[in-house]
Order: sequence, then C-alpha cells, then structure tokens
Amino acid sequence: MRSALPKPLHPLCGRPMIDYVLDASGISSLAQSIVVLSPALKADVQLVHHLEHRVGDNLRTAIQHETLGTGDALRAAMPLLEDVASVIVLFADHPLLTKDRVVELSESLRPAGAVVSVLTCIVDGAAGYGRIERDTAGRIERIVERKDDDPGRRIGSVEINSGMMAIDAEWLRSAISRLTPSPATGEYYLTQLVEFAVSDGRQIASVLGDPAELVGVNDRADLANAASLLQERIQLDHMRNGVTLLAPQTTVIEHGVEIGVDTTIMPGCFIKSGTVIGSECEVGPNTVLERARIGDGSRITASFVTDSEVMAGSDVGPFSHVRGGTVISAGVHVGNFAEIKNSTLATGVRMGHVSYVGDASIGERTNVGAGTITCNYDGANKHRTDVGSDVFIGSDTMLVAPVTIGDRAVTGAGAVVTRDVSADERVAGVPARPMPARARENKE
Repeated sequence: MRSALPKPLHPLCGRPMIDYVLDASGISSLAQSIVVLSPALKADVQLVHHLEHRVGDNLRTAIQHETLGTGDALRAAMPLLEDVASVIVLFADHPLLTKDRVVELSESLRPAGAVVSVLTCIVDGAAGYGRIERDTAGRIERIVERKDDDPGRRIGSVEINSGMMAIDAEWLRSAISRLTPSPATGEYYLTQLVEFAVSDGRQIASVLGDPAELVGVNDRADLANAASLLQERIQLDHMRNGVTLLAPQTTVIEHGVEIGVDTTIMPGCFIKSGTVIGSECEVGPNTVLERARIGDGSRITASFVTDSEVMAGSDVGPFSHVRGGTVISAGVHVGNFAEIKNSTLATGVRMGHVSYVGDASIGERTNVGAGTITCNYDGANKHRTDVGSDVFIGSDTMLVAPVTIGDRAVTGAGAVVTRDVSADERVAGVPARPMPARARENKE
C-alpha cells in the first residue's frame, strides 16, 4: 500500500477494511477468532488497539515471526487453537466477502465428509491465481499455480482458488506439520493441504463464490475498486429500502448510514458513517453529512453538517456550515452562507443569511438578521451568548460574548452589543445603548 498505515486499517466506505472481514466471519458466534500478525503489525499500537476494541475478549493474536506464506501463517495460529471441530481461514484484505459465503464454506465440510473445503470462483482468465483442476467426476484433484501451469488452460472461463478454506481441525493438526517450503520461494502454502487430502484419500469439498466477493486489495487501485463495488451494495440496499438516489454514480454513502423511507438524495452528496437521516427528507445537491442526525421532513441544500442534529421540518442552506455540537430544533430556517457552531437554535428560529452563531443559545421564534455575528472568542477563551425567545436581532448586529439578550428584546441594525439586554428592551448604536422613547416611537 506504500503507507504508514497498516493495510487492514485502510478505510473503505467509512470503516477499516479488516472490519468487513471480521463481520463476514460472524465473529461473535465463533468459538475462537485468531488474527495472525507479523511482528511489525503486532507492534503497531493503532492496529492492536483497534482489534481489541472491535472484538474484545473473543479475539486472540498469533505472531508469524517470518512472512513465509499462508501455510506458515496458519501454522503460527495452531498453538492457540483449542477444542474446535473446524478451522476457517480468511484473508484480512478481502473486504467484500459476505457472512453467508463464510457460513456456506464452513457447513460444506460436514455433508461431504471432507477434510478440506475450498472457496473458488469462475473468472475470465486465471491471472495470478491458482487454477482448480478437477477429475472427470468433478472432484478437485489439485490447485495448479501459474508457474507450473499450461498457459493454454488459463484463458477463458477458469475456476480459480480464492485461497480461503475450511479445514477439519483434527486432520489439520497432523497435516500442518507435513507442509514443505516451495522450491521457488521458500514459503509454505495452504494449497499443499489439498495435495495432502488427495494423497490421503480424503474428500475435498468446494464452494463456488461470486467473483465480486473475492476481490483482494493489494494497492490503492485495488482499494478504489473494492470501494466502488461496496458502494454499489450499500446504495442498492438503501434504494430497496425506499430511498431515492437521483444520481447514484455521483453520490457516496458510507457504511452504517441510516436513511428513512421516501427520502431523496440529490446528486453530488457525501454521507459519512454515523449519519442518521429521517423519512421524507431532501438532501443535496452537493451536501456533506458527517455523523449528522437529520429529522423527518428536513431539507439540507448544498451545505455541510458535522456532529450536529437538525430536527424535523427544518431547512439548512444553500451554502451553510453546521458544526459540532449544534442542535437545530424543529421548524427552524437557516438560509445561505450561515455558520453555526456548538449552539442551540430553538423551535421556529429564523436565521436568514450571512451570519455566524457560535457557542450560543437562540430562543424560540427569534429572528437573527443578516450579518449577525456572535463574537465568542476574546483571543484566549470562548464565551457564550444567550438570546431569549421572540427577539429581533437587527442586521449587522455584533453580540460581544459573554452577553444575554432577554425575551422580546430588539437590537438595531449595526448595533454592537457589549452588555446584557433586558427583556423587552430596545438597543442600538456602537456600543449599543437603550433607545430613547421618542426614537422608539419614530421607529414604530
């Protein structure tokens, strides 16, 4: 991968690649789960911490002290295997593998009385994969590697070995010790177990998988290809569950996103993991949602919402930014070129355009005029602004925090408010002062 990040942790649609394989393994139902690591990966705190957090006590790690092939990796795990009936070998860089296919692979051993079951698929040309060779009765005889194969038998529709398999544990304990290194590479390969099963006169089973499930990742191009295939799955699931995607090819929806029925996702959207969108919403075009919660019937247009909540029936944008810790209550209007950070806007607030509200609470039905700024940072610390209900904040008002504006108060256009404003009070000017009665009458 040419990366400081371990390959299993490279993100794929919003989560580390290895998590898809752990999900496919049905890890919670397995007697044991063993991840084989190289010494370098074992020393990688980020990877080890992720594995511990991901699967807890059900996971153990084995160290393959030298990278001597897949057979040697399995051999490194053997001392940790306890009283189990079968062993399933999966690869951490095959994120499209499904749980159904792993279950099928595991269960294929029993009815056939087999000691090995191989996961295979049919591809157009064998490329670098081992080719499955069967006898006239359809039984697997061997797996032929490219360097040992007739090139003419590796073109057209070819059944290839994915490398993943299920193995009878009792037979494996003796067979694993018989592995010998490849003369060409010095590595030990799982495929030799198939040869042992044939020579022992034991049955070999197989499961035919979908080529799309068996896509491996060895570089960034493979990662992009896997992401594209996974994205198709994710989008198809949402569409079948009642979500409209107007231009799926322009939209990215990461793993774990929840979207309600009759919601429409417009072109150019990026919806990240941890986001929950309600029913009958409209998102986009050109919107980014990251760990956002969007209530039923809301509309987010050409805007960013991060670590925040927009409640039912509200609208945001176009061209607005809702930042971490913000709660936009039901029926709120946030117009264009607005930024809100770590603030609460109560029901019915109107914040039309070109304003910044940070570290603030805005009461019900308050109008935030164009160009309003909460001056929440004094160069060293952040301070809060608290605005009551039914307040009218005039255009270009500067609210210099910490400051409190009482219910039904009014600030004049261009006011710089540096002190608290009482309920029903009207202020204007720089700095803002109470408006004289005659001025108020003239205004009225």
